Amino acid sequence: MPNGKTLEINIPEGIGEGQKLRLKGMGRQVSGDAYVSVHIMPHAFFTRKGSDITVEIPIGLQETILGQKIPVPTIHGPVTMTIPKGSSSGATLRLKGKGIKGGDQYAKLKIVMPKVIDDDLESSIKK
Repeated sequence: MPNGKTLEINIPEGIGEGQKLRLKGMGRQVSGDAYVSVHIMPHAFFTRKGSDITVEIPIGLQETILGQKIPVPTIHGPVTMTIPKGSSSGATLRLKGKGIKGGDQYAKLKIVMPKVIDDDLESSIKK
């Protein structure tokens, strides 16, 4: 604050970039208000569009071909999601209500190949 004091404030869920919070009676004058402008730093893997969240999920060949239940991070904590058999890279799956204030989260699948392709895998693919 201008007088050197610090405040602890609560940031409401769903606040957007550039929005302002009004701190009633905390301004320079006794009856004045202070305003805090909110700036949101980008997250390492979550992106936001309105109330919806998107996250890219790396999956392997096994999950792609056979389908599988995998853990998926959300802003509310991890959940289990089923990858359908035969999913393709770029496919997007919805987690209803796992976004901000009832918004949705979208998991965009990204197929990641193994670093080493052994003889068994190569043989299976050739068949």
